[in-house]
Amino acid sequence: MNTRSKGGIGLIALLVVALIIVAAAAIYFGGKGGVGTVSKDSELLDQQSTKKTVAGQAIDTAKAADCRERLSQIRRGIAGYKMTSSEQNPPALADIGMGVGPNYLNCPVSNQPYVYDPATGSIHCPTHDNF
Repeated sequence: MNTRSKGGIGLIALLVVALIIVAAAAIYFGGKGGVGTVSKDSELLDQQSTKKTVAGQAIDTAKAADCRERLSQIRRGIAGYKMTSSEQNPPALADIGMGVGPNYLNCPVSNQPYVYDPATGSIHCPTHDNF
């Protein structure tokens, strides 16, 4: 005969709840010098970032990836413009005809406009030197 009780919460369920509470506390207290903080010399965070939590770090990494992808799309637009205009660079980024809003031509991290040189057709981000 089985003497085990059918009611109540199991040990695994209690451990899962405890893990969720610890994770929520780490995210909440992370920006205040707690569990989720990272050192200032971490390469994953930009200097302009104010969030030091794991979630803030993920957001900053995603914004940097968005900046890199935007620059890649703009460079493709510049190449397309050159193909249709006798290999001349566009006089301004707005002339490449990508059909995007003016904020697309800004870095998503710092909101500074991308630096474009019409003489060479090169573009770079003022916030991310290696993009």
